[in-house]
Amino acid sequence: MRLVTASFRTHHFVPHAHSEYAIAVIDRGAEAVRYRGADERAGAGSLLLLDAEVIHAGRPAAPQGWDYRVFYVPPGLLAEIAGRRPTFPAATPRDPELAARLVRVHRMLGEPGTSPLMACERLHQVLTLVLARHAACGPPQPSKASWPAAIGRIRAYLNADIGRTPSLAELSEVAGMPRFTLLRAFRAVTGVTPHGYLLALRLRHAQQLLTAGHSVARAAADSGFYDQAHLHRHFRRTFAATPGQFARAGRARNDVQEGPAAAP
Repeated sequence: MRLVTASFRTHHFVPHAHSEYAIAVIDRGAEAVRYRGADERAGAGSLLLLDAEVIHAGRPAAPQGWDYRVFYVPPGLLAEIAGRRPTFPAATPRDPELAARLVRVHRMLGEPGTSPLMACERLHQVLTLVLARHAACGPPQPSKASWPAAIGRIRAYLNADIGRTPSLAELSEVAGMPRFTLLRAFRAVTGVTPHGYLLALRLRHAQQLLTAGHSVARAAADSGFYDQAHLHRHFRRTFAATPGQFARAGRARNDVQEGPAAAP
């Protein structure tokens, strides 16, 4: 998949087509699009949804031109998520809430250090929403009979080595199901994504180490976090306390438990 961020002021695109789907968000200004024999206008907060292999042209629709962020998604990838090759009936729907989500995911995918597993999960979530709201046919519901056993294998696999973040393709092989079916199944069975489940395992292990008296640095390193700051951020967001506060509270509890018994 290609990610593009671009600004155009006066450029006119001649009629052309892409081998991929173009899923874009207009950040600023407006673009006029000639698509399937009709003239469309996409302003700020609008989406631009172009099917693969369909000829189109573009030009400024405002004096300041336009800025946009584009996901160029291979047909095979979008068909894997949808269960079939989809089509977008409307090329320029206005959907500010979804546009904002697409921008956040676009930025996250371009950030160094982003977990590939989390990136796949966020991409799947936002593209599933695009399909559900704007595609001619939304994602089908596959058979769920095999989901619990397959997700049980994934949970055991993640528990076996919480310090390593496997790829979605690796988890797909373990589960014996397509990547994005796996994401839907995992969330349906556990309530969280694989990355969220792995994070919960790491936080639980960090709690155990802190309760046993280990340092925050040791808890972070042995639980699979990048550093103390990484542990601190997720720990506080999940438990409303820092690792240090949790450790001090645990020591206080132990002191009470180990003190002399009160006289009858």
